[in-house]
Amino acid sequence: MAVRIRRTVTSATLLLCGLSVCAPPAHADDTIGTDGYVHVAPNGTVLGVDPYYPTDGNGGYDVADYAVSLAYDPNARFLSARTVVTATTTQRLSRFNLDLRGLSVTSVKVDGVPARFSRAKDHELVITPAAVLEAGAQFKVEVVYCGRPVAEATPRGVTGWRVSRTGGAFAAGAPHSATTWFPVNDTTADKATFHLDAAVPAGWTVVSNGVRDKVHKGRWAEETPIAPSATMIAVDRFTVRESALPGGTPVLDAFAPGTNAGALAASLPAVVEFLSGKLGPYPYPTAGGVFVADRLGYAHPSQGRPVYGAGADQAALVQAVAAQWWGNKLAIKMWQDQPLVESFARYLVWLWEQSRGGTPVEQRYQDALGRADSAFWGRKLADPGRGREFSVTDKGVLMVHALRKKIGDEKFFAVLREFPEINDNWNQGWHDWELYTGAVADMDLAAFFEAWVHGTTAPPAEHR
Repeated sequence: MAVRIRRTVTSATLLLCGLSVCAPPAHADDTIGTDGYVHVAPNGTVLGVDPYYPTDGNGGYDVADYAVSLAYDPNARFLSARTVVTATTTQRLSRFNLDLRGLSVTSVKVDGVPARFSRAKDHELVITPAAVLEAGAQFKVEVVYCGRPVAEATPRGVTGWRVSRTGGAFAAGAPHSATTWFPVNDTTADKATFHLDAAVPAGWTVVSNGVRDKVHKGRWAEETPIAPSATMIAVDRFTVRESALPGGTPVLDAFAPGTNAGALAASLPAVVEFLSGKLGPYPYPTAGGVFVADRLGYAHPSQGRPVYGAGADQAALVQAVAAQWWGNKLAIKMWQDQPLVESFARYLVWLWEQSRGGTPVEQRYQDALGRADSAFWGRKLADPGRGREFSVTDKGVLMVHALRKKIGDEKFFAVLREFPEINDNWNQGWHDWELYTGAVADMDLAAFFEAWVHGTTAPPAEHR
């Protein structure tokens, strides 16, 4: 449980601030954890670090929980925080890393004992505990830090902590976000529970993932393990509206000043009912969204509580909610796998719009095929390249519909529902999905996958 901070940030405060379930391969010094998470296939094949972001995450330990205690002053834009990371070693560790961008670290303790620490590259917090941690040992890391968080620029736009146009702040986004405001093992492969205890000045409200403590409104608990990129926090003078889905799941929506998204938020029960009919029960114990006044390039499908920008429409909400199954419940292994989950989430938008009297999906598919040129087909779904992992779902959604035509509705809708269902809280990639889909279809789909997923030219007629 996070230690509570109940104080107002003052000038004095400002002055104080001056994993893997499979062990990675051995190093020259195998008591040092890897810089970058080493992925290992179920058959033991070492896949290596993420080719797009090779320093993301760290090896040598598996995180169980993050407990973040913070105070934030919106006027000074200053964060003062303490994070306790509870983890278990997967090898002997004399040194290990956490990921944290910017911010000034003032102290680190491992199991209550002061540890040496240093900063490396652009986001590595290197920690040397006073004593070697044995393999299989549970340990706690306490990091005290402060400063003015800064967003990260990506080809998709900024992600992570940013100051909102209404004077508050919010942090969300992928491929990175959590590292801008708390130390983390920044890989989707190391999910953990998440607890936040936040203090802000009177009149301000904090919203995050999970369930809000009904007494202490700045305390949030996400007990379903969450990937770092699916975490979020928002601070503003929110109007908070609480309700429930028909099945009783509590809903919390937060509206920043100047937003007019009440009608959009009110559509959530109908959207969840539709998606549950395709995908199974809603996967989290709470639902809702955060609606900010800033224009965002896309809705952030943060676990259980997406973040929507000004101008977000029904399609954005449906895709963000669909991503709770295809993206959060079933998470990717590496960032080259992102088009897989995002293409299915986008196809569910097509199905939703068709069910509401919109354009039939087959017509949308044929119209898109007619517009596609060589540049459109030249992008590889299974490996679009660093910074382009979110840019190919216009091709990916066509692949999803082509698959439906190829294997038939019965088997297609079985894949749509069952792949996230059987991989609840697991990570999968293109290769895993191809094996599963071929088995469900009971067909040799190698040529289809080569044409649509791995190819860079228009698929031949027999696969369209």
